[in-house]
Amino acid sequence: MLKLEGINENRVLSITASGKLTRHDYQQLIPEVENLLEKFGTLRFFIRAREISGFEVRAMWEDIKFDARHADQFGKTAIVGEKKWQEWGTELASLFFDAPMKYFDHNEEKLAWTWVNT
Repeated sequence: MLKLEGINENRVLSITASGKLTRHDYQQLIPEVENLLEKFGTLRFFIRAREISGFEVRAMWEDIKFDARHADQFGKTAIVGEKKWQEWGTELASLFFDAPMKYFDHNEEKLAWTWVNT
């Protein structure tokens, strides 16, 4: 599941990812995020990855297409997770974006929030 939690005055969009991520999840979330990108131009992202049990290949494809269309509109991105593969995935993804992207362990959530807002 992907859940849009809200956006703050610094244009930080909070999203929570949990369970098995599906193509349907992305198809519901992407239009909402695209509307915000149209309104604000660029966004920062604060993503909480909680108890992710897997993802469909088609979900990953939806994410890749979205990222390719909007990569120049992404500001700082903080990923708060609980698994080593999430840290590796963040490091790999950061190679494709100009904006800083950083992984934080789940017990560093406050630090991640401060980092993405400054």
